[in-house]
Amino acid sequence: MKTAKDKSLKARGLTRGLTNLRILRQRQGISLSQLANLSGLRRDTITSLETGRVEAQPYHLRMLARVLGVPALELVS
Repeated sequence: MKTAKDKSLKARGLTRGLTNLRILRQRQGISLSQLANLSGLRRDTITSLETGRVEAQPYHLRMLARVLGVPALELVS
């Protein structure tokens, strides 16, 4: 269950989602399903990472950065 604080942060755009992940993925023309297949992560996990519903773990960052050909830091900054 989301708290009022969680909703407030989301409303102000202050969630910890990997917004750059979506941008990088779309720039390269990679769908969620394709990224899931290439990275070995589940499609719903990637969606949750993009939207900030779950916090990215180092393993997620390494796998996604490898597939997208970018430094892991680029996903979070």
